[in-house]
Amino acid sequence: MENTVAPAAATPRPRPQPFEPARHRRPAPWLALVASGYALVQLLVVIPHTAHALGWDESVYVSQVDPRNPAAYFSAPRSRGISMLVAPVVAVTSSIPVLRVLLAVLSAAALYAAFRVWRRMLDHGTVALAALLFAGLWITQISGPAVMPNLWVALGAVAAVGWFLRAPAERNARWWLAAVIAGVTLVRTPDGGWLALPLLVAAVAIRAWRPALPALLGGLALGAAQWVGEAYARFDGILERLSVSSDVEGGMGLHFNVGAALRSLNGPQLCRPCEVPLRHPELTVWWLALPLLTAAAIVIAVRDRRDRRERVARPGAPHHGHPLALTVLPIVCAASLAVPYLLLIGYFAPRFLMPSYALLAFPVAVLVLRAVQAARSPQPVAVALGVIVTLQLASQHVVLGRSAAQSEKVNESYRTAAAGLHRLGLRSPCLVAGDHALPVAYHAGCASAQTSGNNRSTTPSALVLRSAREPTAVLTQRSRPRPPAYAQTWVAYRLPGTDWIAHLPPDQARELQSRQKVSGHPGSMGSMATATTTSWAGFEAAEPAFSAVVRERFQRYRHHVLATLRQDGSPRVTGLEVDFRFGEMWLGMMPDSRKALDLRRDARFAIHANPGPDTGMDGGDARVGGRAVEVTDPEMLARFAAEVHPPEPFHLFRVEVTEVVRTAVEGRDLVLQTWRPGEPVRTTRRGSDDTAQGGEGGS
Repeated sequence: MENTVAPAAATPRPRPQPFEPARHRRPAPWLALVASGYALVQLLVVIPHTAHALGWDESVYVSQVDPRNPAAYFSAPRSRGISMLVAPVVAVTSSIPVLRVLLAVLSAAALYAAFRVWRRMLDHGTVALAALLFAGLWITQISGPAVMPNLWVALGAVAAVGWFLRAPAERNARWWLAAVIAGVTLVRTPDGGWLALPLLVAAVAIRAWRPALPALLGGLALGAAQWVGEAYARFDGILERLSVSSDVEGGMGLHFNVGAALRSLNGPQLCRPCEVPLRHPELTVWWLALPLLTAAAIVIAVRDRRDRRERVARPGAPHHGHPLALTVLPIVCAASLAVPYLLLIGYFAPRFLMPSYALLAFPVAVLVLRAVQAARSPQPVAVALGVIVTLQLASQHVVLGRSAAQSEKVNESYRTAAAGLHRLGLRSPCLVAGDHALPVAYHAGCASAQTSGNNRSTTPSALVLRSAREPTAVLTQRSRPRPPAYAQTWVAYRLPGTDWIAHLPPDQARELQSRQKVSGHPGSMGSMATATTTSWAGFEAAEPAFSAVVRERFQRYRHHVLATLRQDGSPRVTGLEVDFRFGEMWLGMMPDSRKALDLRRDARFAIHANPGPDTGMDGGDARVGGRAVEVTDPEMLARFAAEVHPPEPFHLFRVEVTEVVRTAVEGRDLVLQTWRPGEPVRTTRRGSDDTAQGGEGGS
């Protein structure tokens, strides 16, 4: 038998291999890349639109710590944490671009830190995907460089829930939990309470989490201390502050606000009252799918828990999956944070639900990666899901561009109005009241005050007294230019490039006009110099005797002569009736009449009173010049129609007076009386050597 075994000497000896330590592949820094991308989007897309002006709420928060500007009224629902966050920057510089850039970098760093808390419980890819799902939302991106609290509440909620889950195994996690809860409560006290509520219930109900209970209570007490102290200092207690907050919010109570939330998901950034239609419904797929994805994540988590129990019962079985708490607790906290905004108030802003979106990103990310792992062919599923996530990010970028441009338009109008007030002579110390007074005043370097509404901070009498000591302006919208009752005699100036009219006290307006004459540049005010107006009620209040004579002259006859401007600038003269009612002078017209179209295009007009049947002009001749403001308010149109009964439909214009002239013959003299807002009646006699200024009848 042949021996097939080779002799030992013929067997080649293996060569000794050099020792190589085991190589551990470091995971890719996906979370850092997401945070960097988040900062980059802010710097390249958001900040170019928002770098030069602050929004309404931002100006309120910044003014509290800005040493260069008076603090705006701080209403009861607000908390001061965000003001404290930006205080070091504002103390050093007044540059809004610098503030925006620093906030962009800080928010990206905070995003990284908050989501990194979860890397002890979830794998790196899941955490990075959750951060991407949240950071990719347009409202998250536009909020990064904004001086607003909601993003910081969202990031704090992510960190707080993560540290709470780690508290049973890590003693230091309790200190971090207390610090984060205190920070969230300081930034927005009510949200801190809604976030802590389910965590407190879990800590009481489940023994393993009870070590976190002191941290939760201590963090809440520390974060709410400032809010509570202010409640007693300004509002006579906590309950009174909550009551005032409810009034400011429109009455806290049961409001099913889900419809408003759906309509404004893609903008506007504030929906109050929320009567806008759903914009770009094709971009709402993510929002509509979010509840379904959340429900699916809960189902998967429950199934995993059941399988995990079976694996424990069968020793040696492979172990994978995530504890149920990692899915359920973020969802419960997200629901708790959404309750006040979906069920208790009657208006909505997309930023309100940012904390909920941030927490729901975790179960959705887990669900997505589980779908890839469970697929028989993971690669095609991963590619398909990657395409879906990419399309979602692209859709959010579309909404972001539109929203950033809208923010730029609104915020820039505040700076433009502030520049107009500077040209009107308002310099610190100064005061601005009326429509959008808070942000306009901040950019003008003035104090702000309101006599009504959610930001009521003074009384009309106190405001009038203050206007005698410092330059003051009351803002009204051009569509509703009539000022408050206390400013009926004030002089109106249009603020070019904005939708506002600034009303100045008569003495202040006369001083402004005097400075123009002395400087020799009466046109230095630009278009504002020709736009000085006041309402008919303001004319009556300023010159009751003269206005009564002019009004009687118009009411003597029914038909008068109206002059408007055609499209080519040439004059058009037509007959018209006038009406004096509700303290105003009204011009009513047939629908789409030539004169109505003229006034819609160019509001300037002059109307000449009917001279009568002969050449005597008994009572004199009267003319009113000004601007005609079309009334579109249905309530006002219905009120006018109920009293006047005009043929319907009709156009209605309210007169804003720039000049009133009366010409009369007295003896051998031709007497010319002229009144303009902010000036006394000027009387000129022709036929004698006397020229006088003063009240009507002066000589």
